[in-house]
Amino acid sequence: AATMTTGDESPSACDYLVIGAGATGMAFCDTLLHHTSTSSTPPTVVLADKHDRPGGHWNDSYSFVALHQPSRGYGVESERLEPVGDPNADTHRATRDEILD
Repeated sequence: AATMTTGDESPSACDYLVIGAGATGMAFCDTLLHHTSTSSTPPTVVLADKHDRPGGHWNDSYSFVALHQPSRGYGVESERLEPVGDPNADTHRATRDEILD
């Protein structure tokens, strides 16, 4: 199970230190944890970012900004950005709020 700590609560050692909780950092951690979830000793991962929540530059972007490509090609393996059952899921472009949610 994943746990989240902030500030001085971070562990002094880990298997993976990932700098940046943007799209790439989150996708790496998500895939790593997804594919090692059945391991008897899953890896410890520390994800560090200057923001207090995941999202990378999306935390600083204007509220009207949306993806330039379909949502299904962006994000992480375990969480869909396009609404389930949306007939336009193939062309859906997530907004800033959908990405940060």
